[in-house]
Amino acid sequence: MLFWPDDLGLVKAGPELRRRFLNQMLVQVERGYARSLAGLRRVLEQRNSLLKRMAAGEGGEDMLDAWNQELVKVGGEIVDARARAVLELAPEAARCHAEIASGERLEIRYEGPPENLAEAVHNSLAEDLRRGSTSVGPHRDDVRVLLDGQEARSYGSQGQQRTAVVSLKLAEAALIERRTGERAVLLLDDVLSELDGERRAALLREVGGGGQVIITSVEAGPFPPELIAKAMVWNVEAGRIQACG
Repeated sequence: MLFWPDDLGLVKAGPELRRRFLNQMLVQVERGYARSLAGLRRVLEQRNSLLKRMAAGEGGEDMLDAWNQELVKVGGEIVDARARAVLELAPEAARCHAEIASGERLEIRYEGPPENLAEAVHNSLAEDLRRGSTSVGPHRDDVRVLLDGQEARSYGSQGQQRTAVVSLKLAEAALIERRTGERAVLLLDDVLSELDGERRAALLREVGGGGQVIITSVEAGPFPPELIAKAMVWNVEAGRIQACG
């Protein structure tokens, strides 16, 4: 499991990165999920092409119902898998965040399409024809990230946002371990920057409890001597790698 600075987009950016986070996780642990994703891409490509033809007066209305049914079928499979995954991630992410951030409350909430997807797809036809694309389905899903009830994207500091993302990634590793029985190797790139001393220490305690963890940092100061003593440490300078200690 990798954390690197670009992962901050899970909080800061739009919903596409949060959907990608769920997709990349679920293709590893959910049987049939990759097939459903491929099916969704095919349905959207074909349905969007058909909508453009219909809007241009070139016909195709007789084919629309079949693509609507397929969208509801594969869309439902994806929505169910994502909703279950977020319910599984939420308590572990909240626990990690509270440990690292002295009790600060992290919530994640899945926001999928309307419960009656078939009805929503049917009712969206006029808008879809105007846009020439499909406006309802799991390709529009999002995951809300809240800190003490406020949107982390808008109200969180840099350190709070980083802590939230790290907590999500640690929850992902825990989910993968539960579902596969295999502990993930944690690769944490520059994870300590923008965190205050208290959060740094708490994060190192959280990830130091077991398993293989690889952490990169531009400074050794945040790492306590007892952690350094039991770790393998390398220094990288001018493109050369040298073992320390």
